[in-house]
Amino acid sequence: MLTCKETARLVSEGLDHKLLLWQRMNLRLHLMMCGACSAYRRQVETLNRIVRRRFDESAVDVTATDAPACPEQTKRRITESIREQLG
Repeated sequence: MLTCKETARLVSEGLDHKLLLWQRMNLRLHLMMCGACSAYRRQVETLNRIVRRRFDESAVDVTATDAPACPEQTKRRITESIREQLG
């Protein structure tokens, strides 16, 4: 059985490419039993849809160098929030 940390990694990887069959099966099993990871997956998928829609609508070519830097305090708050949700 996957840990919550492994599940979070697979959820993110699944946005970038198709997971292997055993990864998808283990992920699905964990998500059926873990409400926190299921909520995390929904949040990640929702954010992904919003960002894609936003950039599709604006048709702006944004590169990493164009984006403003994220303040360290914000990075810490995000990291702490994710750790709290994953338990």
